Amino acid sequence: MNTIKKIFKVILNIILLPYHIVCLTIKGFIQQVKYFIKGFSTLSLFLSRGFYFYHEKIFTFLKNKTHIRLFGKAANYFTIKREEPSHIVLIIVWFITLLFLADSFYNDNKALIEEIPMDDITSQVVKESVEKDETPSDILTTDFNLYRIYNKYSLKDVNINKLKEKNSDTVAWITVEGTNVNYPIVQTDNNDYYLSHSYDRAYTYNGWTFMDFRNNTMLEDKNTIFYGHNLLNGTAFGSLRNIFDNTRSEYKIVVITKNQKKHIYKVFSAYYIDPEIYYLQTNFDSTESYANFLETISSRNIVNVNNSVSVDDKIITLSTCTDDNKGRKVVHAKKVS
Repeated sequence: MNTIKKIFKVILNIILLPYHIVCLTIKGFIQQVKYFIKGFSTLSLFLSRGFYFYHEKIFTFLKNKTHIRLFGKAANYFTIKREEPSHIVLIIVWFITLLFLADSFYNDNKALIEEIPMDDITSQVVKESVEKDETPSDILTTDFNLYRIYNKYSLKDVNINKLKEKNSDTVAWITVEGTNVNYPIVQTDNNDYYLSHSYDRAYTYNGWTFMDFRNNTMLEDKNTIFYGHNLLNGTAFGSLRNIFDNTRSEYKIVVITKNQKKHIYKVFSAYYIDPEIYYLQTNFDSTESYANFLETISSRNIVNVNNSVSVDDKIITLSTCTDDNKGRKVVHAKKVS
């Protein structure tokens, strides 16, 4: 009886052998795909932050543990160096990847692509508008990086009324000297929508720069708050890192254009902090509570600025994520003109 069972088991294994081979092959392939995705993501993260990011962290750790000033100087050196990291390897990796993806997409959708005519009119309108230095609201921007398009314009071109025709949520225009921040500001009835929608209301992870929904659009609150993503390509609020460079004193002025008038603000505090809601207060119950608020956010400052501020001042706050996406990068400026 046992012999019959063994023979039956051997025959069954032989019959099921192709099934086992297929299962092992699929499992191995899935595992290899997982390893590739994880490795590629890690490589991209490393390269996108620049080679100096981790050097800075190491020397900062050594400085905090040993209190040796030499380590602190080394950390500062790599902090400055990583402001302009070399992304040539990352560019090559992404170029090769996108090349394969584009080839695959074209082959899979060749018939569909050949049936769709090129929109030469839209491309020509954008090209001619940029050459003529026209206002951003006059441009057809549906298929283009809106941050880069609006960033090209000077304050003399800004017309809030025309921008409202493009997006009725437009309330102002923000410019931060020495950075790429030069965009229209929008506001809606919540602080979620423009985290995932562009200025043309198209869905995008880049989001758009927007004003806190609790704020008065006339900039009359004690603290008016603006939000934007910390994008690695330097758009949105990604270039606010320049404000933290103490060797560049010119990176300290913010201009808010509202109703064709320019409101000038000067940075008095900038710092990194864990996620919190304290600095996101817009109004205050008393002069004393506002004074305590100003004292707290001023004491957090880590940049080389004159951080004198009083309860008579109205301030603005620029809020974005830190480079590791775990904390917040905060900039406060007081109105001076």
